[in-house]
Amino acid sequence: MDFLNDEDEFNLELPQTTEINRDLFANETSLADGSTEEDFDVDEFLMKNNFNYVELDPLIRDMSGLSNVIMSDLLNQISNNYESYLEFFQTYTSEDNDTILEFQRIKSSIAKFKNDLETLTQKNITESKEVISDTVEYLRRLDDMSAQLRNHKSLADNISLSKDISKTLHAMCGIENPEELLCSELIKQLRDLVNKCESQLSSLEALNSPYIHHFYNEYQGLVQEFQLSLKILTDRCLSEPTAYTTLSKVLISLLNPETSIAV
Repeated sequence: MDFLNDEDEFNLELPQTTEINRDLFANETSLADGSTEEDFDVDEFLMKNNFNYVELDPLIRDMSGLSNVIMSDLLNQISNNYESYLEFFQTYTSEDNDTILEFQRIKSSIAKFKNDLETLTQKNITESKEVISDTVEYLRRLDDMSAQLRNHKSLADNISLSKDISKTLHAMCGIENPEELLCSELIKQLRDLVNKCESQLSSLEALNSPYIHHFYNEYQGLVQEFQLSLKILTDRCLSEPTAYTTLSKVLISLLNPETSIAV
């Protein structure tokens, strides 16, 4: 058959496998350093070097033999240059090494952070709670004092206004024909102010201060003057019932417990 002698159309040579030696792996290492691939592709390595045509046992034997040779050479190099290797590794164990010093600084910072956190959780928070509690109590007392000051100011204003109205009402009691509507209005206003002063004095009597005692004495004098004016006007209404009908109704309304004057 002539076609068996045609070398251009048929090539029966078997693929050549790459020799397993150091140069083979040195070349692979250099290629891996410049490649973006992270992992060594075993299948690609075997195919590229035609190791897929080699039986597994001889391939394992050749690889193991090369590995043993490399390990033996490495041990010989270390033995012959022990001082150099020792100096090289000493850079990673020296206390003066920058990396170790940086680790030590980080460790110190972490220890300080843990200590500060422990202080915060065990001591500072407790102290903060006490400070907050004291502050809240202080603010509450300030509110109480502010309320008391407002009551003092309001009480002083009410007593002062009550005294002015009481003097006007008492002066009208001496007039022969007092203005009935005006007297009635003054009585209503003075009644409300006197009751308000009594309520404010009751809320402040626990203070037991000279200032409150002074207000109470003024209040007592105010009530006495008011009662005197009411007595004079009541007598006038009784003597002339038809002349002071509106004033009589106002005086009668004072007998109601809800609107009576507190003494």
